[in-house]
Amino acid sequence: MSVIINEKAQKVIRCKKKIKHFLKKIAQYIGITSYFVLSFLHKNVKKKDMSYIKIEKDKLVNLEYTLGKEYLRTNRAGAYASSTLCNCNTRKYHGLLVVPLKDGQKHVLLSNVSETVVQHDKAFRLGINKFSGGVFEPHGHRYLREFGSNPIPSTTYRVGGVVLKKEILLTMNEHTMLIRYTLLEANSPTKLRLQPQLAFRNIHTLNRANMDANFKIGESKNGVKVKMYQEYPFLHMQCSVQSKYVAAPDWLYNIEYQEEQRRGYDYQEDLFIPGYFEVDIKKDQSVIFAAGLDEAATAGLLKKFNSEVEKRIPRDSFENSLLNAASQFFIKKDTELYPEAGFHWYGFEFREALISLAGLTLPQGEVAVFEESMQTILKRFYKAKQTIAADLPLHLIRTIQQYADYVKNPQTVWEKYGKDIVKIVKSISEGFYAMQLHDNGLLWIPENEPTQTWMNEIIDGHAVTPRTGYVVEINALWYNAVMFIDALATLNGDKKTQKFLDGFKNKIAESFCNVFINDRGRHLSDTINSQGVITDTRSNQIYAIALPYSPLDDSKRLLVLESIEDHLLTERGLRTLSPRNHKYERLECDTDYNRSRTKHQGSVIPWLLGLYTEAKLNIHGHTGLYSLVKRYTAFEEVMNQRGLGTISEYYSGNPPYDAHGAISYAPSIAEIRRMKMLIDDFAKNSPK
Repeated sequence: MSVIINEKAQKVIRCKKKIKHFLKKIAQYIGITSYFVLSFLHKNVKKKDMSYIKIEKDKLVNLEYTLGKEYLRTNRAGAYASSTLCNCNTRKYHGLLVVPLKDGQKHVLLSNVSETVVQHDKAFRLGINKFSGGVFEPHGHRYLREFGSNPIPSTTYRVGGVVLKKEILLTMNEHTMLIRYTLLEANSPTKLRLQPQLAFRNIHTLNRANMDANFKIGESKNGVKVKMYQEYPFLHMQCSVQSKYVAAPDWLYNIEYQEEQRRGYDYQEDLFIPGYFEVDIKKDQSVIFAAGLDEAATAGLLKKFNSEVEKRIPRDSFENSLLNAASQFFIKKDTELYPEAGFHWYGFEFREALISLAGLTLPQGEVAVFEESMQTILKRFYKAKQTIAADLPLHLIRTIQQYADYVKNPQTVWEKYGKDIVKIVKSISEGFYAMQLHDNGLLWIPENEPTQTWMNEIIDGHAVTPRTGYVVEINALWYNAVMFIDALATLNGDKKTQKFLDGFKNKIAESFCNVFINDRGRHLSDTINSQGVITDTRSNQIYAIALPYSPLDDSKRLLVLESIEDHLLTERGLRTLSPRNHKYERLECDTDYNRSRTKHQGSVIPWLLGLYTEAKLNIHGHTGLYSLVKRYTAFEEVMNQRGLGTISEYYSGNPPYDAHGAISYAPSIAEIRRMKMLIDDFAKNSPK
């Protein structure tokens, strides 16, 4: 009887295995098929309309709407131009020519240009500023009819029978801004007046009318040059055609920047007006207005403008908008090439550079840009020495690992970066970078160093999210770094490095599990120190299941992923803290205090989706493709929000997930791009 039962049991087991195998194949088929279907639809939808970022005409005259949309253009020289869709500056960081100067800081030279169309002695003013008391003057937004961004920002105005198009660009490698005005329609003789509004100040400060300002105007070819203060260079302002310049020096008093007011900063400023240009313009004629640190050859400005436009990446699709945004972060200064962290107030930041470098370069195959930027980062890394935060050396190794995964040449990687990554690991083991290597193989951050990770906000001298002791992502990155270097050393026959790593590599995984897997077992503890175990469900644990070398077995990784999806996953990224946690904070008022208090207590971080994608594909494979593609394409709607054609630094933890922080943030752009690269590579290498 028992034999018969065993035979029946075996048949049931075999049947279950067949069903399980069949379901797995179905899931794989659905995952791959859905990927190709979504990709096909996505590619074909974007080909229908070459103007990717579109704003409906009825919204263009809605001042509240247009003030909330910002454009940004940058160049490799470190300059940028940025304002709102209606060209009313709402930030002290806005300006048409913002350039880095000798002090290493960025300065707003040309804040704005106010245009006036003149016909039959009637003047129609197209500009707009906000003044004290909430007064907007003039009301140029009423004439807005069209906005485009492919390949450069363009605004079209209609005033009666006049249709005027305005296009803005920065030259690629110079501190020069060009505006092209084209008269598309006109039934009568037309004049165009251009009134520059000057700031000549650091981007973090504001200017007031003062006696130190130099009102003297110098001559340039078809224009003038101005130098408001002795420590500044001349700003040359010129037209491509013969123009009449009327000197009328004055101050524009009490300009208000409503975003600064909302953020709790000083928000009023006086701008200097040196005078205005007046040019005759005919139908179908284009006139170039140039503002730059060097005098321009005015006869060649139109040709130069057209040449610069041809160099631009077309913004005719989601992918090209992301590529365009990615290219805007890179700065070439002397012998250095590097990505800045974001706009408007960020400069070079180690953490952001390391998190974003792979995603900014490798999806489009820019290996040389990666290598040149990494050379700059390494040089600055060694120069910074003891000021380096604990996670940075580990992120540096991870970034080189991403490069290694892409080039697939262990020998080249070892030759280029082997000495650096081994040196870094040895320094860590010797107690550098604010970390101590314990006998159990794990890294410990001293309790007097509470801001050594990316969750480093401070209020009144105290860490908002103090993270010391054993920190989950630090040790996940540590295990991954050690195993990666060991694998490279093995492939390249470096026995000395292998022997060095043998001293602690085999301890890390077991110790990690013993320390970070909490009693419930569904997610990892965030930190463990002398104060106790912090079991908050945070996004930091994603590192332990996303990196190529994980200290967790498959079953534990699955549980952690499920917990992350249950508590932290949103359409804009991962929350920094579960909303079910009593520490969870919702950003209600965007003041400096509230931003610091809430940023890592529940806000949503887009760049963590790169790690989530790796984890999802590692654990679920083909069955995870469909949801990942949907999550990636969902970011398309962000392209028409806040920073046009780019992605913000972080978002509110609750729907509708309002954008906050920098309007364009390198890690956000980079990791969404890398997300797409990971999806494509997985689908391409999967059995059809």
